[in-house]
Amino acid sequence: MSRRTCGFRHSTTNLCNGSRVVTSIADCGPQTDLFCGERACCGGKCASNRIVDLTPAAFSAIASLSAGLIPCTINVG
Repeated sequence: MSRRTCGFRHSTTNLCNGSRVVTSIADCGPQTDLFCGERACCGGKCASNRIVDLTPAAFSAIASLSAGLIPCTINVG
């Protein structure tokens, strides 16, 4: 995902169940490189590298909070 500023709206779609939530960027973390290589899978769908952290409310709209890390896509258009 290209760099965006605070307030930019985008949608996050859970690849496991197709659920989608629209959120806006609140802040940017400086340590995103620490998560390179992480991988999450469900069924045959996988994604790697953490690209966005959602609030508990936004995450629970697309997955169970107990899932923790899910494969997803970000749509910015």
